[in-house]
Amino acid sequence: MKDFICSEDYKPLLPNGIYEAQCVNYDSKFILGKTRKVFLNFKILDSGVHNGKLIFQAFNMPYNGKIKMGSKYYKTWVMVNGWQKPSRNTKMLPRLFRNKIFKIRTWTAKPKHHGKDMPDDFLYSVVDEILEVVAG
Repeated sequence: MKDFICSEDYKPLLPNGIYEAQCVNYDSKFILGKTRKVFLNFKILDSGVHNGKLIFQAFNMPYNGKIKMGSKYYKTWVMVNGWQKPSRNTKMLPRLFRNKIFKIRTWTAKPKHHGKDMPDDFLYSVVDEILEVVAG
């Protein structure tokens, strides 16, 4: 029988705070076959022990593809687009974020298993909010 090994490191845990980070790529997928999400992946650029670590931000996306003005994705996309609202039927693609450098705020995700908190070793950091565009 073939041996099975863990294929990747667990997601990093950073102290909650504000960091400079670059959006290095993005992905769109269905989670558990029912929720459509866009993931933006960021590389921490701050010097120190967290430099180069990868964290993500997830946005819920509508099934019909029509992004509402009140959604977190819409507000973030418009801010990154220089506060220019999209015209009707504009494709609000996540590639707008790619390679830009941002100030981001992180928070700690606390996963659960069967409704109970998992041990602290399973905590990880995610991007809570993009605060501003620094470069790009």
